Amino acid sequence: MSDLRIKLERYESKAAHCMKAAQEAPDEAGRAFYEELANYYDELAADFRRVLAKRTEVSLAAE
Repeated sequence: MSDLRIKLERYESKAAHCMKAAQEAPDEAGRAFYEELANYYDELAADFRRVLAKRTEVSLAAE
């Protein structure tokens, strides 16, 4: 489970980094690129949050 949390944190960090890069982009094309990349990483992070939540529910139900 800790591996999943590490990956979640990594994707959240990448999403934040890309949003910052989008805000600092000098042109519209760069901004759009980094915003799309940030959305991609944010979706991956959301997937990992769902998996972690399901695993937590399963482990709590097993107790």
